[in-house]
This record gives sequence, structure tokens and C-alpha cells, in this order.
Amino acid sequence: MQRLTMLRKEKGLSQRALSRESGVDASTISRAEKQALMYRSQAQNIADALGWEGDPMELFEEVEAA
Repeated sequence: MQRLTMLRKEKGLSQRALSRESGVDASTISRAEKQALMYRSQAQNIADALGWEGDPMELFEEVEAA
């Protein structure tokens, strides 16, 4: 599972809710969770919305579910 997906779910956010919080289109978030393709500026907006303080590109790394 990608860190992005894990953090989004931990915060109880749907892709649509994260879209509203980050200003990044929900379809872009959906594609990013499947393919890890995203502009760095979009990744930064999502990181900010999730409260992620590390490198925003780390959100696309595979991690073990908590």
C-alpha cells in the first residue's frame, strides 16, 4: 500500500475529501494512488493537506499497512 493511501485512510479521508483539502483533482489522486505519477507541486499540496512533513514524493513509496 502506498504511504499516500495509508495516510489518507488513517485520516478518514476519501479521495474526494482529500481533493477538497489539497486542491488537487480527485481523479489525479486516484491515478497517483495507482501509478505514483504526479507533479511535485501537487504532491506538496497533498502532503500539506495530510500534515506530512517529509519529502512529498515519499508519499508514493510502498509501506506496510499499520
